[in-house]
Amino acid sequence: MNEFFLEKANKEKPFIFHKMIKVKCEKNLFSQGDKITLDLGNHYVGYFSFVICRHDIYIDAPVELEFKFFENKRDLYDNFENYHGSLCKSWLQRENIFIDNPGKVCLPRRYACRYITIEVKNTPRTAVISDFSFDSVSSADILKLPRIDIPDNTFKRIDEIAVNTLKNCMQFVFEDGPKRDRRLWLGDLRLEALTSYYTLRADNLVRRCLYFFAAGDTNKYGFVPSFVYTYPNFFRGEWDLLDYSLLFVVTVCDYFEHTGDIETIKNLLNICKLQLDSSEKLLDDKGIISCPYTDMTPFIDWCEGLEKNTALHGVYLYALDKFTVLLEKINDSDTEKYKGLLNHGRICARKELFDEKEGIFLNSRDNFQKNVHSQVWMILGGVLEADEAQKVLLSSIYSDDFLSPKTPYMQHYVCEAMIKSGLYKKAFDYIRSFWGKMADEGADTFYEIYSPDDPELSPYGDRMINSMCHAWSCTPAYFIRKYNEHKYFHEN
Repeated sequence: MNEFFLEKANKEKPFIFHKMIKVKCEKNLFSQGDKITLDLGNHYVGYFSFVICRHDIYIDAPVELEFKFFENKRDLYDNFENYHGSLCKSWLQRENIFIDNPGKVCLPRRYACRYITIEVKNTPRTAVISDFSFDSVSSADILKLPRIDIPDNTFKRIDEIAVNTLKNCMQFVFEDGPKRDRRLWLGDLRLEALTSYYTLRADNLVRRCLYFFAAGDTNKYGFVPSFVYTYPNFFRGEWDLLDYSLLFVVTVCDYFEHTGDIETIKNLLNICKLQLDSSEKLLDDKGIISCPYTDMTPFIDWCEGLEKNTALHGVYLYALDKFTVLLEKINDSDTEKYKGLLNHGRICARKELFDEKEGIFLNSRDNFQKNVHSQVWMILGGVLEADEAQKVLLSSIYSDDFLSPKTPYMQHYVCEAMIKSGLYKKAFDYIRSFWGKMADEGADTFYEIYSPDDPELSPYGDRMINSMCHAWSCTPAYFIRKYNEHKYFHEN
């Protein structure tokens, strides 16, 4: 643990804003077996309380109540007893409590939900249960959200949902999901930070999170952690992902681009260099990055059977590209070194990973698998010029022959590649078709994983454990607000 960086992070602890939601309920007299559903009206993160008292005579035994918290309407029909996923069942939001005395009751845990069900499991007498309240918490300062005119109602709704997603993931750090994990992950942080610059402007929270990753020290290969625990004590995460470590560099570069905070950059610069220097050691004799470490595989996407070698090389080039721009801005003496690595990496990628006959990235390193991920990351890495990149994207994204992205995380990079290639309208249409479908389904926040053709899809073996408010899903607000004035945004 690096105490210098940990102290820097702790100094940036944000203020938590509270908003009390008073929940209406037609019923207040409850007998054994009664069950009600409360609707908060939107997805919130926070703490639930209520008041219980006698109706006519004294309640002479404890009242047992069962509470369940659901993130969206579909979840209301889930039976937790049928859960069979790979993650611990205790992440399912449920409480059984026994109330010995009348008065105000505050449930101890924090919940992420819109709907709350309450069932009276046992009571000796009719009881009055009322004054249902939900204390919504977030470190997001809503007053910082810029007001913009979005004439398209679909995009306006998508923007609202995306901002709500980000807000609910903004606690003492940028969490990945407020229902489950509640941790600071690098892949999520990069997209949360990017969206924050155009929405809730929590630059201090970005800085705090970057320092937390720096405080985690590097592993034996030289890479920063992919996630960290920050409460109640700081602890380095035990699972390292190579592409996430490279995205630390990208997140630092984004931060400087939007803040100009040179002090923080100077503090983190050597760690960024170490990520790229450690990656350089993984280049094979053909100049392509590979990952021989079984304890440090890349993530890229939750996509079963995905071959990741080409995409990983694209992430490496993407980080180098962003970093050389940063180094030029600050006149760093190592600028030419990293420019050289970038140019060489691009040349090798074109030679070794691109199939000239097929006109796509297709190669033996990925067992000749056709996947969208490889095309996207190679384009983001700057291997192709715009015209050629457009052809590659259009031939892969809309083809059933290609393995397609499964998470909003990877879908973000699809849109980013489209815009980099000049396909602005295609990118906005893509946002409308993917995130817009979630909005059409009644989403208040955007999901961890989403496939319109497979509503039961879960990387954990059971949809019930999926996060329905997940940080890496918030970036439509970034695209909409950054390109709101662009002529292609308003094309029919």
